[in-house]
Amino acid sequence: MTSFPTASGISSTSSFNTGLGWAAGKGNWNNTLRVNFNRARVDVTNLYAGNEQPVEIPGISSNPLDWGLPNISIKGFTPLTDIAPKYRNDATLQFSETAIWNKHKHSIRFGADYRQLWTTLRSNADPRGSFTFTGFATGNALEDFLEGMPQSTALQYSATPYFFSTNSYDFFVQDDWRLRSNFTFQIGLRYEYIAPYTEANNRLANLDLDLTPGLTSVALVTPGSIAPFGGVNSSSLMKPDRDNFAPRVGFAWKAEKNTVVRGGYGINYNTGAYQGIAQQLAYQPPFSTTATNVQAPFPAPPNLTLQNGFPAPPPGTITNDYAVNPNYRLGYVQIRNLDIQQQIRPTLLLNIDYTGTKGTDLDILEAPNRTGTRIRISNVDAFTYENSVADSEANAASVRLRKRLSKGFSLGGIYTFSKSLDDASSIGAGATSGSNTPGLGAGGTGASGGGGGSSGGGAATVAQNPFDLSAERGLSSFNQTHKFTADYLLELPFGHDKRWLTGNTPWRAILGDWQWSGDWTIASGLPFTPRFVGAVCDVNGGTNGTLRPDVVPGQSILLSSPSIGEWFNTGAFVTTPPCGSYGDARRNSIIGPGSKVFDMAFTKIVPMKESRTLEFRAQATNIFNKPNYSSIDTTVNSPTFGRVTAVGAMRQFTMTARFRF
Repeated sequence: MTSFPTASGISSTSSFNTGLGWAAGKGNWNNTLRVNFNRARVDVTNLYAGNEQPVEIPGISSNPLDWGLPNISIKGFTPLTDIAPKYRNDATLQFSETAIWNKHKHSIRFGADYRQLWTTLRSNADPRGSFTFTGFATGNALEDFLEGMPQSTALQYSATPYFFSTNSYDFFVQDDWRLRSNFTFQIGLRYEYIAPYTEANNRLANLDLDLTPGLTSVALVTPGSIAPFGGVNSSSLMKPDRDNFAPRVGFAWKAEKNTVVRGGYGINYNTGAYQGIAQQLAYQPPFSTTATNVQAPFPAPPNLTLQNGFPAPPPGTITNDYAVNPNYRLGYVQIRNLDIQQQIRPTLLLNIDYTGTKGTDLDILEAPNRTGTRIRISNVDAFTYENSVADSEANAASVRLRKRLSKGFSLGGIYTFSKSLDDASSIGAGATSGSNTPGLGAGGTGASGGGGGSSGGGAATVAQNPFDLSAERGLSSFNQTHKFTADYLLELPFGHDKRWLTGNTPWRAILGDWQWSGDWTIASGLPFTPRFVGAVCDVNGGTNGTLRPDVVPGQSILLSSPSIGEWFNTGAFVTTPPCGSYGDARRNSIIGPGSKVFDMAFTKIVPMKESRTLEFRAQATNIFNKPNYSSIDTTVNSPTFGRVTAVGAMRQFTMTARFRF
């Protein structure tokens, strides 16, 4: 795809951390008390901020800090995006105490932690506006751009900073019980509470939805106002989640002389979700300016242009682009694990491991104010609705063999076979490749490219049909069926404390104290989702990139011999956007290219006096310079649909020197 030039900016960060601790012990008791305060600041601007405004568009932010280029999205081209300004100052005050009591076969640990958190934020996600060109007016997206006729526009900015705060606390107790000399049992319970964030001046706004049946009415809610459909009008606009109990059990059993069995179960909560949600609620009318506009349907004259992309809405129109379920629950994951370790030889260990995770109350983004082709309620702009109704299930089995370093040689490898399913890992969730806690993200960003403040989530893709969330079930975006990793280290037998060339000779200086090391990873491909971008019917509903195609009956998505030009069977998908309906293709149903990465390094160690050493290292990543394709185009209405579009880093050499003392 053709790309626009990239825009640049300036980022500065600073941090401060200080703490005070007190520890005391007597007999079987040990107690530790800590007080900690930290502060971190981030300031981001683009190259235009405070200097000049390169474009004059009525309705956008007039603050010099927001000056810059608008976001331009043209179907078939890489979007033009400029850096959004951001100022953030976080401060945390923490008190914690931990006590340990050892009695007979028990080691009991218990304690508590209290935190007060403050955030000052000015983060305008879209102060200069976003313009989407799809070919709606002329039949060609680029021509629409040249004519200045977008199909949709979006805007979001605030003139003032916000001041957020919250508090959290937790209690825990844990007993390590040595039942027998070869069996240890662990049991514990943790309770965590974090209050939803509030804003110092009560500048938060949510949408109260009447969802019975479907979506029939929407009301704007602010702290202290009336919520007619069961919303919350407290200072946070959310009901706190007070059920965050996290039990944990585990055991370690030495079954035989060389066999150890370990297992456990535990629950972890995503206590960081509230921060991103509060920021989104703050950057909403009446405290912030937002807009999501759609071009008038043909044959009516165009109501949106580059010069007039943000006309004043009709009186009584709700322009908020984000809402959250006031009964939002914090997502949690249950982790279960069983590991069997066998010592084959004194330096050779074999591990067989199973790990399973179950995610509950995970984030999902919906767009309830639309049908398949249009806005559902005419006086309410398109908005995304964050809910905690998704779940995930992941299972992984691995075999690990490790030869410890002896006689100058070590070698290890692990093979993992796994599968992870969810309906949220790429829908506002923050899961990453290799995570053991899938789908525990903190939400996404706003609707159709224009939404509110920053959030802790991942890709902000909206569910295709908000009234059929089961259709979002599919492979997790980080799912890799097969993965094998290995590493090795070989110390050459020359030099200091080695077999040969131990004397202080020129040959030892040249040939002695060398190490050869490396690692390699072989993995199957990550999954991708087939979708439409810039589809007219999707943009008319106030979203973009949410629709998926239908699968052609009898057609296989996989190809027996995939190539760069056609990685999967493009004929397996209907190439016409399903206006008025939703496609039956599953999320993440296209498996991308696998990877083979081999790294290698040579290290020369020069021993010096008094435990000082000088180390020289030559390292190569992707030593065989093998292309690893990292992305494929799964946009059905793209001219490069089905092709490989990106490749990972090729071979790189790095030379380093290090002095240790």
